[in-house]
Amino acid sequence: MHFDTLKNRFRRFAAPLAALGALFAFQSAHAAGATDTERLLHGFMRDTYGGWRADLKGWQPGEGFNIYRPCASLRVGTPDGPRYLLAMCGATPDSERQGAQAMDAPGQSATLDLYVLKPAADGRHLEAVLKKTDIASGNDGVPGGVSIERLGPHLFGFVEREGATLQGYSQSMRMIWLPRGDALVLAAPRINEALDNLGSLDCGQAKSRCETRSFAIAPDTTGSDDVYPLTVIETGTRGERDIHARYTVRFDAARGRYVVPKALREGY
Repeated sequence: MHFDTLKNRFRRFAAPLAALGALFAFQSAHAAGATDTERLLHGFMRDTYGGWRADLKGWQPGEGFNIYRPCASLRVGTPDGPRYLLAMCGATPDSERQGAQAMDAPGQSATLDLYVLKPAADGRHLEAVLKKTDIASGNDGVPGGVSIERLGPHLFGFVEREGATLQGYSQSMRMIWLPRGDALVLAAPRINEALDNLGSLDCGQAKSRCETRSFAIAPDTTGSDDVYPLTVIETGTRGERDIHARYTVRFDAARGRYVVPKALREGY
């Protein structure tokens, strides 16, 4: 069973998209007291994603298009001036109207758009320095979760989280997107966060085959490279045996991606 072929067909294991509170801050950015960052981001979203759908509380570029909301944003200072990292999560219209758990819409995919933005010459608008759009994300028309994290001494990246449960097998994982040169690249296509088969027939027939595994992932901020290595601690059980393992996931600058051990990227 391969998760990549199933992730848009089955209910995801992880919690749905959070951070809707940020949406209302952006939507009210024109009001008195709104920060310059809010005004700039709100203007970019309006210019890029079209009309605001009050009934669905999101932007929709046109009829039948996904409904977009900001799911992560961060302003960072650089020697070349401020940069704004923005993730926009697009849910399918049907999942918004009917609820994600009631949906199973073959061919309909939630999407994720990632941006690194800078102020335009007039200082009143934002323009894209880097972008990666229309990334298939999540399940049942609902996008996965996204956060922006420091992954190097002067580097921030996008961390996308997804998961699924199928026939008693549950798995969740993260993907890491980094700015590299003139592109946003998928530097880690998969690092496991949790695996278990406790609801499976395999586990039900033989307790020795039951397993539950968790992976704590954190950047090693003592590193001096441009991209921090990741420290991963695996804990859990398989049958009656306890699992405890430690991994170091290093970044290969020549390839532009993390070198992820097989044990951290294989699932059900």
